[in-house]
Amino acid sequence: MPVRFHPNNPIDALETIIVKEDSSPLYGEIDVYRKLWNDLGKSSLDWDIWHDLKLPEHSDNFNYYKKTSSQIDFLILCKYGLLVLEVKGGSISTKDNTFFYGKNFEIPIKQNPFKQAEGYKYTLKDNILNNLKGCFFCDAVAFPHVDYPFESKLIDKNLLWTSFIANDFDGSIEKFLINVFEYSKNKHKKHFRSYSEITAKEHIVIKKILSPIIGDRNHINTINTLEWLGIQNIEILDGLYKNPRIMIEGPPGCGKTTIAKAFIDKQHNKNGIYLCWNNLLMHYTKSMLTERQLSSNIEVTTFFRFFQKHNPTIDFNQLSRLSEDGFYDLVKDTIQRLEKEDKLVPYDFIVIDEAQDLLDRGLDLFINKFSGFNGQGLMNGNSLVLFDIDQSYVSSGRNVSEIADLLTEYYCHFKVNEVKRSAQNPDIRKLSSEILENPEILEDEKFEEWFASIEIRRHNSLQDVKSHIVKNILTPIRETDSSLKGQDCIILVESTFLKGNYRGKEDLRELLIIKDIEELTESNVGDTANKLKYSSILKFKGLERKNVFLVVSKQSELNKYELFVGITRAILNVQINIVE
Repeated sequence: MPVRFHPNNPIDALETIIVKEDSSPLYGEIDVYRKLWNDLGKSSLDWDIWHDLKLPEHSDNFNYYKKTSSQIDFLILCKYGLLVLEVKGGSISTKDNTFFYGKNFEIPIKQNPFKQAEGYKYTLKDNILNNLKGCFFCDAVAFPHVDYPFESKLIDKNLLWTSFIANDFDGSIEKFLINVFEYSKNKHKKHFRSYSEITAKEHIVIKKILSPIIGDRNHINTINTLEWLGIQNIEILDGLYKNPRIMIEGPPGCGKTTIAKAFIDKQHNKNGIYLCWNNLLMHYTKSMLTERQLSSNIEVTTFFRFFQKHNPTIDFNQLSRLSEDGFYDLVKDTIQRLEKEDKLVPYDFIVIDEAQDLLDRGLDLFINKFSGFNGQGLMNGNSLVLFDIDQSYVSSGRNVSEIADLLTEYYCHFKVNEVKRSAQNPDIRKLSSEILENPEILEDEKFEEWFASIEIRRHNSLQDVKSHIVKNILTPIRETDSSLKGQDCIILVESTFLKGNYRGKEDLRELLIIKDIEELTESNVGDTANKLKYSSILKFKGLERKNVFLVVSKQSELNKYELFVGITRAILNVQINIVE
């Protein structure tokens, strides 16, 4: 038979084998098990399927839910590669970036099933089968009981199987699986990666590696690399410097900017470019490099500005409305035109800050053509890439984690886990690690006990927020003998409150037209005058202040990303002002 299950359960007895903790059948997995057994049993290909595969660890790099082990519903092996299939039975719905059991948002699903599958994929790729460099890994999700159209910005529909979508594949789950392999490989082709079919020898090796893990939790021993190295950030750079292509991954405050400064210090009299994500970070970086007398040979700009410069007929609004794929095509077309006109001149070195938001916008094409020689900058260029996957925008079809992983094939990649910025206030570090997964923690009655140094204030209106800012922040700054200085503080405002009006009244920008308060702009970002500045949270991304005062609406799945970014901008203190 061309399909083999591990373990090989009796197909007629699955209701007594695949069960929940209360011994009731897991009908979602049972129905998928039978569908795979029936459809793949007629296949011309050889298939091996592991059901309920338990792995003794979880990849640190893509561990969205801080798991210490992995349990894969179905792992599917064929000549095209390995596919992780996560299954959720029953009716499924989505609302406010959350999956729910039931059609009417009845019971929240604790984990995004697409992120679950992706995390398991990287556990296999990075920790379990990391010696099989040519093997292709992909992932998909099955909602076998969803018999209605399913639309959500949380998903890539090409990676979803439902009983409704089954009609697109003539009811064959084999056709769906093959389509997932083809679709996933095509995404990789854009980034210079292609894969051969798995050989018979590799097939056997994979089976030998996977099968013992089920019963042997000590089969693989992991090492905490950071503890083993026991080195500081700059020493990391010195140690990696023999490889001129370096990727540093880490959370806010881990010292990525310090590493960037040290990297630039080593580029004596070389022609370089420093790419930022936003304008404020760009102007701050310019002032920082000017102070260090390093600005003469370095072009500091944003990715958007760079390509607008080379496409002057496209205005910034058009550029900002491009989808990720649209921007990728713009980068590709721009490079081809510059090459044709013999105007493409590579840089001696490249630094990319906040790269997580650029990865799927053609960043790899840019690196390849604008560094190194012969258009092979990924292979022979000199570049530093700084990123944090947790801070990337997440939308349907984006594969930033996938591209980051592909780039590591060309880079010396180091992940920094230790946060140095907030070392004097561990509560900031602790809250930032919680807020993305559990924004409701701000409502917990034990919040003050858990985060004693972080203050939450609640306000009924933006007018109340204004009064609080004037009385408790601005007035102390104005006092000549006060230790609170304007240049050490920033008010970061959720974008909701800066859109022209709020519920028919003045927005916060109008309310803060007050002496000694001004909006942070490109022209005053390096100003050290004793004034209180404010900005939207997302515009301030990449920057920091000792004291951060957040103004946000009640926490939810919709604003948790802004909460995360805002909290992680603080060095010493953060105050959260919630407008009820």
